Amino acid sequence: MSTHPIAEKLVRRMKREMNGKVVNLKSVIAGRATAEELQRTVVTKEDLGDFHPAHAAYVYTQNQVSVMCEQLTALDEMASFADMISKAEEFYMPSGPPMSPLTTSYFTCWAFFDACLEPNNETIGTTVSEVGAAFGMHPELLRLIGLMQASRMGLYILQGTDGKLVMLEDITTGDRCRAISPTGYRGKKGELWYARVLPPAIPGTSEHVVFTTPYVVLRPGVPEWLAYFSRTFAHDPRARVEDYEGHMKYGPTRAYWNDYVLDAYVNHRTEVIYLAGVPDVPESLPHSRLNEEPFGR
Repeated sequence: MSTHPIAEKLVRRMKREMNGKVVNLKSVIAGRATAEELQRTVVTKEDLGDFHPAHAAYVYTQNQVSVMCEQLTALDEMASFADMISKAEEFYMPSGPPMSPLTTSYFTCWAFFDACLEPNNETIGTTVSEVGAAFGMHPELLRLIGLMQASRMGLYILQGTDGKLVMLEDITTGDRCRAISPTGYRGKKGELWYARVLPPAIPGTSEHVVFTTPYVVLRPGVPEWLAYFSRTFAHDPRARVEDYEGHMKYGPTRAYWNDYVLDAYVNHRTEVIYLAGVPDVPESLPHSRLNEEPFGR
């Protein structure tokens, strides 16, 4: 049974309005003409031709979620999501530097898969999955949405490169992977990356995907970040990984990691964005309120 009340309400409403029939999802939500117009904004197979297959699968999936999000958030049941995302877009103006250090790929992943409503951590991603499953969405697309929904930003040590792939190690879980870095940035061994690393999209393959433009944390180093996590989490080591996963995905507040990126921004190149500082030490963040007050305090 679903634990997501918004999705349940949407499915009930849609089935009721269509006399309980399982019908074309696009027609149910917004009418065929509007839906087909939106579908033209989705990246095409031709557009994906130059992408690595694993990256292409996720780009297509994110675009499909975006189309459904546009349709679903027009419904009354989704008003809380629509209001939350609209206010965040207005505040952060996500587009990538120099306008904003929040890139479009970073922000949309947060908006679709991390920005949740309590108490059930319901997101646009969980809603799209449940509505899609109820109205015949292809199982492979549902699987990929599920992988993106389960993902989160993390902190990774760059262990080196393997051909065109980067070798990353999560600083808390110790998990290692070989990943595609679609921006082309491969960095220097020992760098600390803040990134959303998605698991292999294609069964039987091993390449992960760095889905966001890499944020490289120039300072502080790994010891200071581990100290930050020690301050933040319970001391029970058995709960540490679970605490880390939840903290990196949801933060103590919805805006926590968005504000971190905003306050920590230092500089950028086309393929990489540079940050500095840890979230709970305002003086370490270049654009924190403390550092931007005249003469400090």
